[in-house]
Amino acid sequence: MEYTLDYKLIGERIKQRRLMMKLTQDKLSEAVGIGVQHLSKIENGKAPLSLTCLVAIANALQTTTDCLLMDNMPAAMPNILKEAQTLLADCSTNEIYIILKTATTVKECIRHKGLSIPPP
Repeated sequence: MEYTLDYKLIGERIKQRRLMMKLTQDKLSEAVGIGVQHLSKIENGKAPLSLTCLVAIANALQTTTDCLLMDNMPAAMPNILKEAQTLLADCSTNEIYIILKTATTVKECIRHKGLSIPPP
């Protein structure tokens, strides 16, 4: 099975993280060892990036490659759901209700405002 990465989404995550850290494209490209134009193309999803480049960018942005790739990994969904199940396993019915209501509200805000939570 062939799988393609969503370079536009990866680029958006890189840009969000860079802006959150108050870094210019000049500073990030210098830290990573690539040209500013190449970084711009990466952030706009116009250029693929190598694994080496992805790791360098993640390190410079003090995040993980997982965070930059998270929506590109459909195979990770079962693990995420298992983590949620583990989290809720020892909760009371009332706690689960509160958590679900909170999650629903956060989801609505994210979608309504077009927000994306920056990776840790």
